[in-house]
Amino acid sequence: MHTRLKISWKYKLGLLLALVSCSPDPVVDYGMGEYYVEISTALDDHAFLLDNGQTVYDSNGTANRTFDSGDRVYLSFSYGETLSDPITVHGAIKIFSDTLKLTQEDKLLQQKNDPVRFESAWTGSHYLNLKFYMEFYSETHKIALLIDEDHVKDSEVHLYFTHDKNNDAAGYWVSLYASYDLSQVLGEPDGDRMLFVHCNTTGSGNTIYTVKY
Repeated sequence: MHTRLKISWKYKLGLLLALVSCSPDPVVDYGMGEYYVEISTALDDHAFLLDNGQTVYDSNGTANRTFDSGDRVYLSFSYGETLSDPITVHGAIKIFSDTLKLTQEDKLLQQKNDPVRFESAWTGSHYLNLKFYMEFYSETHKIALLIDEDHVKDSEVHLYFTHDKNNDAAGYWVSLYASYDLSQVLGEPDGDRMLFVHCNTTGSGNTIYTVKY
């Protein structure tokens, strides 16, 4: 039910270099004009679908990365003179992605759930995006987003983000993004359902974050 999350030094370095923002859709100006950072879905190596429904094209190959269709990508880019012009990519890195998983209430309560340092949660299209920090040393961690299968149709939906550090020793805090496809379980978003995201946090224990879907 959990998905393994292996962190390597190379992956950590890539995150430190590319994940320059903690909130969705910021606009940054470094003296070279505005550029944007967003979580997007790769359509191929040179086309990305933004969560607002816009498709952007990196026709000059400035991303210089290989992505599979469906990969969730943290993308920083500049527009051309018009929105239809090819974009210039300043950074692109694949982030962790998975789907919302169904489980039974008794199994939900049995899940191992080590704390994380949680920062933010937001929805984009049919995805729930999370930013958090976890303490990593050497072992493979496992994370999941779960829902009680008996409450899928509720107007107020409770989701549970769980983390199993696999008895990893104390190490260093790693900044991570995770993006979960909700549509296979909850259907397409209408904008009027309230999601309550439960997370075990280092500072406050079980904390609930609310977003609309």
